[in-house]
Amino acid sequence: MNRIKRGWIFLSFVVISLITIYHLPFSSSHSAYAQTAPNIIRNEATPIFPEKITFELELDPSHSIETVELTFTVNKFSCIDADVRVPVEFEDNVASWDWILTRSGNLPPGAVVNWFWTLTDQNGIAIETQTQSLTFDDPRYNWQEIEAEGINLYWYEGANVGPTLLNASVASLRRLESEMGIELQEDVNVFIYGNSEDMREAVLYIQGWAGGVAFTEYNTILMGVPPRLADTWGTEVVPHELAHLVVAQFGRSCVGGSRPTWLDEGLAVYAEGPPNAETLSDIREGLEDNAFDPIRSLNGSFAADHSQAGLSYSQSFSVVEYMLTTYGQEKMQTLLLVLADGADYDEALQEVYGFNIDGLEAEWREAIGAPPREIPPTPTPLSISAIPTYEPSGLPESVPTPETAVSSQQDNTPSQANPICGLGFLPLIALGLVFRKNDLFAKTK
Repeated sequence: MNRIKRGWIFLSFVVISLITIYHLPFSSSHSAYAQTAPNIIRNEATPIFPEKITFELELDPSHSIETVELTFTVNKFSCIDADVRVPVEFEDNVASWDWILTRSGNLPPGAVVNWFWTLTDQNGIAIETQTQSLTFDDPRYNWQEIEAEGINLYWYEGANVGPTLLNASVASLRRLESEMGIELQEDVNVFIYGNSEDMREAVLYIQGWAGGVAFTEYNTILMGVPPRLADTWGTEVVPHELAHLVVAQFGRSCVGGSRPTWLDEGLAVYAEGPPNAETLSDIREGLEDNAFDPIRSLNGSFAADHSQAGLSYSQSFSVVEYMLTTYGQEKMQTLLLVLADGADYDEALQEVYGFNIDGLEAEWREAIGAPPREIPPTPTPLSISAIPTYEPSGLPESVPTPETAVSSQQDNTPSQANPICGLGFLPLIALGLVFRKNDLFAKTK
């Protein structure tokens, strides 16, 4: 019994010693490393509005870094993870990378960009820097700010421009809510430039005649409104663009749903308030000359010609006004939601109203006194290719990059494997030594 007892004591001693020898040096060396993160000398993002943003990182040369990766994203509505990861060359302890917006798409003023760096050393240990943020502002002007009911309005020219256009925007929100049952879901930013040229210089790609831009994913509007036109044209066009954002928020879709252009623009013109003299003149001339386009042809982009585009806007308003006054706001809300679920416009109209787009046109023409139009028996639907209100993308697609060896270990500590499993056959070898020693004891006795 004494020999067996002594054997088990010896076995326990051997196993504990082997665990200590095997495990402690590994954990202590990595723990020491985890406590010595690289010293960051500079971590900056420098915008050059609106063309690019330059990200730069400079480290203390005392720490050895093998690879550097930049991760950045923008605060906006997105149905997918929009983070972008970019491997960046690291030379002389400096990493620098330019986000060229002329290639990837426009960011509106006020967009918030977030970024961090992932640093991997020669041992494959990855360390992430703290997330930084940058507001992509247009620094050319001294902006004033005013806000009410979820609308943040910025302007720089004309003392009364801000209050005047904010009041018109609030009135538009209340009209959308009372007559269409559509409410603002998230706060919006409205930037009022002193003229259309200044506004277009803030956008990389835009039609030469455009006076406004709606960045629906960012809940942001850019408008060029001269102070002398703020209380006339401005009070119409700002509510128009605001309506685009409100309707887009209400009908957001992650399944590929979209609205035909005549519906989107008709709702926006309707939100301006009672039709102005130009809209009424367009409708009157359309009736007199039988100049209205087939509604089906207004599912896609409007004409580039300004006068023809104006008739398309006025006709779209007239169609939407007919739908709201005849069938009410609940059916309009349902139509927007069915379209958001991915139904095409013929299917959606049939489901909600009981007729397709040609049936809608026949009813509308009869209601306003226009002559009936001969409709082909098997019309070919037109796909939506563009819309007059410019809605640019703001972030390039994420390109998969190889993950670092331990990119998942963001706390910089090694994974804790089972120390007994890590020893493999060592306990069996120790057990063999014990019984070998007991055998020797027996022989000596």
